[in-house]
Amino acid sequence: MEVYDVTIIGGGPAGLYSSFYSGLREMKVQIIEAQPYLGGKLNLYSEKIVWDAGGIPPMPAGQFIQHLINQAKTFQPTIRTGEKVNGIKKKVDGNFQLQTTKGKTYLTKTLLLAVGNGILDPTPTPFFTNEGRQLKNVQIAVIDFEAMKQKRVFISGGGQSAIDWAKTLAPIAKEVILVYRREAFKGHESEIKRVTNGPVRCIVKADLVEKKLTPDGSTIEAVTILHKETDKEETILVDEVIVCHGFNQKNELFEQNDIGLEVFNDYYVQTTPQTKTVIPGVFALGDAASYTGKVHLIAGAFHDAINAVNAAKLYIDPKADAIGTVSTYADNLKSKVATVWKQYATE
Repeated sequence: MEVYDVTIIGGGPAGLYSSFYSGLREMKVQIIEAQPYLGGKLNLYSEKIVWDAGGIPPMPAGQFIQHLINQAKTFQPTIRTGEKVNGIKKKVDGNFQLQTTKGKTYLTKTLLLAVGNGILDPTPTPFFTNEGRQLKNVQIAVIDFEAMKQKRVFISGGGQSAIDWAKTLAPIAKEVILVYRREAFKGHESEIKRVTNGPVRCIVKADLVEKKLTPDGSTIEAVTILHKETDKEETILVDEVIVCHGFNQKNELFEQNDIGLEVFNDYYVQTTPQTKTVIPGVFALGDAASYTGKVHLIAGAFHDAINAVNAAKLYIDPKADAIGTVSTYADNLKSKVATVWKQYATE
């Protein structure tokens, strides 16, 4: 059976960059992603602008994903989507044996756990369903910005996602109402200030009391909230509802492995700053990892990916260089330089 040097579980930013860097270090790599698409959590916000990745202009998350995928494919890794790892064993020869939901078995010398926060399901709320039916104008992410033009948009939530959607939709929608049950919004201070001092109507310390549906029960046409400070109710007409109440994380990998993987603080893997877990040959990176000084940003995921791949290389070959060469001098990239320069010459 074919044996991979590196198997990356998870196809988000951390996993995709790990694929590129594994190829740079001349290792045979595969990515296994449970969802039918790559990009991880960024797919939930495909139209939102990514600002905080160094060296690239601000761009929609969906476009950023495509850049990551193209880079990940540089060294022709094996990519498996719509396939979930549901079992891990350590074999006598030292390789890890993976079983998947497709009934497949794979062997790998090392494992990179880039599983993010696990498989995300939206937290159930009264906004989502009525008598088991999905409500048409309720969503967790905006896919079609054109559809939001001149609409009254009600956003429920107070974290960074709610703030981002409010800021993005303010110049597009007829009206944006941001409602949060707690006392103060949570997120980047500058973004909160921009939203609360701008055209968005921001309401804190308010709870959902009732939602009024259209006669066919398919759509919310009004929302009634209770202002906790005054104990007064207010009914707000709405066209679209965006719910930012977080997600339930499911990571069955911690329950279905025979190598000793354990969950830390509900869904993290405890690691060293070099992404090493307590299990030799297994590394955790990106949002899945927890260590002192961990940065939960895309930039932090790239940093983790480099450390994880370098550590995997040393695990496989203790005589290898501890750090990969600068890409400028990588022999396996030299053949691609002419193609890249040609691309820039035609732009």
